[in-house]
Amino acid sequence: MIFTNLIQTNLRTRRFGKEIEYYQRLGSTNLEAWDLIENNEASHGMIVITDNQFQGKGRNGNSWFMSPSKGLAMSLIMLEPLSLKKAVLIPIAAGVAVAKALKNCGGKPKLKWPNDILLGNKKCGGILCESRISGQTVNSMVIGIGLNINETENDFPEKLSQSATSLSIETQHSNQRELICAMVLTFFEQLLDNLDSVTSEWTNYCAHLNEITSFNHNGVSQHGLFKGINDRGQAQIEIEEEVQLFPSIILD
Repeated sequence: MIFTNLIQTNLRTRRFGKEIEYYQRLGSTNLEAWDLIENNEASHGMIVITDNQFQGKGRNGNSWFMSPSKGLAMSLIMLEPLSLKKAVLIPIAAGVAVAKALKNCGGKPKLKWPNDILLGNKKCGGILCESRISGQTVNSMVIGIGLNINETENDFPEKLSQSATSLSIETQHSNQRELICAMVLTFFEQLLDNLDSVTSEWTNYCAHLNEITSFNHNGVSQHGLFKGINDRGQAQIEIEEEVQLFPSIILD
């Protein structure tokens, strides 16, 4: 069980996490967050969190695994309008916030563009941001964060045994999920106050900077040297001595 009072006790935020919708079991925190928004039951900074997310989703319809009562699945609701220029940096800031929280718990996190969280070169979580856009303005956004915190190696399905890990596996001790949730929200709110520096902070955690990466863009497999991200959150990849910009690709 997740104790919401422990989350709020450890928060150092002005607005994020002040309201919490907790569910023992839920298909998807992102879907529930959008339902709350559409029914006018949400507020800016509210989080939706569950002890057991059984239909977690990632980019391109991929599923995400968490073990009941061991992982962390939450979605942050943002209802204040944002310019597209700022909105594209929100996923970047969320990744940095998660990395900072995991580092504070003894982990050595790395970020894989655009949304994977790595520990020991294995995936321990991811971020899924969804938006409602009108013109050049993002009217509402849901930031979904899924993290494997206290899972053991035996908890993961066999097909994930070589690619997935948890904070507990990497640090050899259990961790309080409520504290990690509070730290993520606190770091995230701080980063939003200074979005101009978030790309450089993300680069410090990048797992594949200046490495040859294979990726898929519009159904075409390509490879190039990953040079970082620009101030619009686009990947900068050098292909045949020319740096090209990619707003959305999936690294292999």
